Parts: sequence; structure tokens; C-alpha cells
Amino acid sequence: MNQADFYSRLVRPLVLFAGLAAYVLFTVGLLRAGLLDTSAGSLAVLLPVWVLGCVVLVTLPGYFSRLHGAPLVLSRAFWFNLGAVFLALLVPGPTRMIMLVVPLFSVVYAAIYLMRGQVLAVALGTALLYAALAGFRLVTTSADPLFELLSALAFGVMLSGVLLLSAEMHRLRENLVERNRGLREAMERLQELALRDELTGLHNRRFIMEVLTRQKALADRGQHGFTLCYCDLDHFKQVNDKFGHATGDQVLRAFADNAEAVVRNVDYVARFGGEEFLLVVVEADETTAATVAQRLAERTRQMQMPGTDEPFRLTVSVGVTRYRSGESIDDLLSRADTALYQAKSLGRDKVVIAPEPSVRPVRVELP
Repeated sequence: MNQADFYSRLVRPLVLFAGLAAYVLFTVGLLRAGLLDTSAGSLAVLLPVWVLGCVVLVTLPGYFSRLHGAPLVLSRAFWFNLGAVFLALLVPGPTRMIMLVVPLFSVVYAAIYLMRGQVLAVALGTALLYAALAGFRLVTTSADPLFELLSALAFGVMLSGVLLLSAEMHRLRENLVERNRGLREAMERLQELALRDELTGLHNRRFIMEVLTRQKALADRGQHGFTLCYCDLDHFKQVNDKFGHATGDQVLRAFADNAEAVVRNVDYVARFGGEEFLLVVVEADETTAATVAQRLAERTRQMQMPGTDEPFRLTVSVGVTRYRSGESIDDLLSRADTALYQAKSLGRDKVVIAPEPSVRPVRVELP
């Protein structure tokens, strides 16, 4: 049982029971003190029925029925106020005003969980119930009309005050919801920034390592094998030295766009560090991944140096290797790095597939 269920099934019913018990004991005290008008012969029947209904509304929805949310709160508020107003009208003296505080608590309870219109309905319903029962009392008993009128006016003022309080509660709740929404969006943005490379917008090293761990787990269960392409821009230091770091940053962003353009939606592209990038090609063998790497290499050769007409041929070297079931991520990266080193050794601008054990590296001829 989580914390929300614990509060809903145990704490909240106990609080409501405590309030109900206090109210019943206070009513019994008034009865024993002779401050309750017992001329209504139905009191002995109506009071137990009302208390039983309160008990059912407090306990039954939390355990057995599907009555939750607004219907439950409305049912509780109207039923509680039905009995509370009826009992308050049996008190002929000023003590009645103490009894009339109880219905106000029901309106406040409704304001915590319901919308403004629903709270207004509870308050108006309570006011109309009081007016109807007070009128019936004036007709059937010798109640003091002036006292009844003043009591009704006082109760109306108290209800109006509670409605104003509930409106303020709703305003505060809406502000809190809005702030929570803003905080949640800010946290999502921070989380996204934590998983994205600030310069290129690609996934960063931290995220791609999580991806590799997840893909490894899937592949070890025989699902969704994958192949890794380890890319490194050739002679990138010369770009920074010759054209400046601002141009180098533009080159990295352009290369990142090209890398995302050659893969599918199910694949992953990340900046692994500096001018190094990783492509995780899902459910693909080395040949398929090498084809993707060749397309990226071709796009890289066609890139123009941003902001200058001076010729500078950009190329990329790529090491390709397929994940082998049961191996570690470090071994996978090491094998891809070895294939990348082989591509560099062969003169750069090459795509090399890492060999199987005891097999010489395979060079892929680019068109």
C-alpha cells in the first residue's frame, strides 16, 4: 500500500470518524442538558439513520465500491449537512450558532476537492435546506420568528464567508498547480539538457551509454541486436586552427544534422566527445550499418566550409562493429575504436568493419 492509498483508506476515514464522533457526543450532551428540542418525535429514528449513512459514506467507498472523486465528496457533503442542519434547528437558543458551524466545515471540505461550481452547489443546497426546514419549523411549532430570521441571516453570512474562503483556496490551488506545472516543465528541460549535447543537439555521452546498456540487455535476451558505428572527423583540428572555433562549431552542427539524416527513427546518434560521434543502428548487421556509414561519409565530403569560399575537404573515418551477445560495453567500444583506428591507418575517409576473432580487418571501398 503506497502513501496515497494509506491516507485514502485509513487516515482520511479516521479523521472523518473523529469529527462525526465529536459531533454526535456534543449533540448527546445538548440533549442531556435539555437544550435540544425533542418535540420532533422522529428524532430517535432520523438520528441513527443519519449516523449510519455517514458511516457508510466514510467507509464503503474506500474499500468496496467504485464511488470516488467528485460524486463521493458531493454525497458526503450533502448528507452531512442534511443531518447537521436538521439537528441545528432543534436547538432553539443561541447555541444553534455553534451547531451551524458544522455545515460550514462540509463546505470547506468540498472546496478542497471540488470545482468552484460544485462548491457553490453545496453551499446553495445547504442554504435552501436550512430555509426549508426553518420554514417548516415556523409553521409546525411556536418558534420565535425573529430568532429564526436572525439565525437564518447569520447562517447566510457565515456561508458567504466560507464561499469567499473557498474561492481563495481555489485561487491558491490553481496557482500551486500552475507553479508545479512550470516546475515540472523546467525539470523536463533540465533533464533534456542533461541528456543532450549543448552544441549539436544530439544525445550526449551519458545518454548513449544508457542506450547501449539497454540495447545490450535486449540483445542478450535475443531481441533487437544492434551495430555500432564509431565516427571521427578527419583532421578536425586543422579546421579550428585555420578557420577558428566558431567555424568548427558550425561544422560539428552540420555533421550532426547529416548523421541524423542517414539513420532511422529507431536508431540513435550521439556526440561521444570532441569530434567523435556514435551511431547505434538497431536490428542491423555490419553490412547494413556500413552502408549507413558510407552515406554519412558521402554527405561529409559534400559539406562546404561555413562562411568561407576557401576549399577544405571534410571527411570522416568510421569503425563498424556488431554487438556480440554477452560481451561488455567496454569491449564493444574498444573493438569499434580499433576498427576506427584501422580506418585512420588506411588513409582516413574510410569505413572499416571490425573483423571476427582471428580474421583480418575488412576494408569497405567507398564509391
